[in-house]
Amino acid sequence: MTIAASMLGTTACSSGLESLPLPEPGVGGDSYVLHAVFENALNLPTKAKVRLAGADVGEVASMQVEDYTAIVTMRIVDDVSVPVGTAAELRSATPLGDVFVSLQPPVDAVDGAALSPGDTIPLSSTAAAATIEGVLSTASVLVNGGALRNLTKIVDGLGEAVGGRGDRLAALVDESTRLAGLITARTAEIEESLTRTEGLIATLADRRASIDEVVLAARPALDVVAADTARILDLVGQIDRIGRQIERFPSVQGTDTRSTIADLDRIAEQLNVAATHPEASLNAVNRLLAPIMRVTNSTSANVDADLEQLVIGAVPSPGHSGDPGSRLPDETDWQAFVGTLTYTLMRLQNRLDGEGP
Repeated sequence: MTIAASMLGTTACSSGLESLPLPEPGVGGDSYVLHAVFENALNLPTKAKVRLAGADVGEVASMQVEDYTAIVTMRIVDDVSVPVGTAAELRSATPLGDVFVSLQPPVDAVDGAALSPGDTIPLSSTAAAATIEGVLSTASVLVNGGALRNLTKIVDGLGEAVGGRGDRLAALVDESTRLAGLITARTAEIEESLTRTEGLIATLADRRASIDEVVLAARPALDVVAADTARILDLVGQIDRIGRQIERFPSVQGTDTRSTIADLDRIAEQLNVAATHPEASLNAVNRLLAPIMRVTNSTSANVDADLEQLVIGAVPSPGHSGDPGSRLPDETDWQAFVGTLTYTLMRLQNRLDGEGP
């Protein structure tokens, strides 16, 4: 009976784990206060951690609203110095985790310059973390707004455009990769070429005065040439017309059997045959030389000839009855003469115009 009463009393006076106090987060030891102005401090709880370079250096002491901004008061451990220009961001370790204040020191922080107790990080150096509602709304827009469907259409369109020719696209990609590799391998050569080009430009810039002097010195000659351009063009045109007229003469052009070059070649060939032929004889030539020399022994040709019988066509002479195959001219001969002369003049005109043989 006594033991039961004792157990009942002990049970009535005992306490459970739910009645035990939990450890409260906080900063142990001395600390100082810093302020930060945020545009939005939603989901930031009291006693939230303050981290610098990933280490816990303080906690959020209080929050208040002023001019539509949230002013967060932070308690920082006394032996931690926050550099001047530090930015503050509201971050979350996980999508559904607690929000904390992350201090980001500046890259070009000045050695020894630190924020003093009571200083405030301005609104321009703070940023608010995305809320869960914002993340979920963005995800819903991404899923239901057609972005994924549009991406699927783009992929399907690319597949249809390349359908059956994937090997060519792969070859194009390979060639582009190889070209990029060649360009990368020749980077030094390209840089050297650019360097030399830059040197050339610098040299031209340094010698600009000399180039200007040369241009100024050549200006009078250029003015003379410009003034006589019309005459020069007329001279070129006349030379061209003369050349075209000279081309019409077969003796110069060498396209006709009676050209001068062909005649000289033929004479040289015959003289060569006469000189190399073992039975060549110049007796016939020698017989012709005497009459030729007699006729051309002065400044004019002369002939001393005796005519014993002279017959002119069908006209008889003493001792000769005339040519039985000849006749005196009549009207038909005159017409034939006019026709022959006309035909000859036409042939000559065609030949001068280059339209006939």
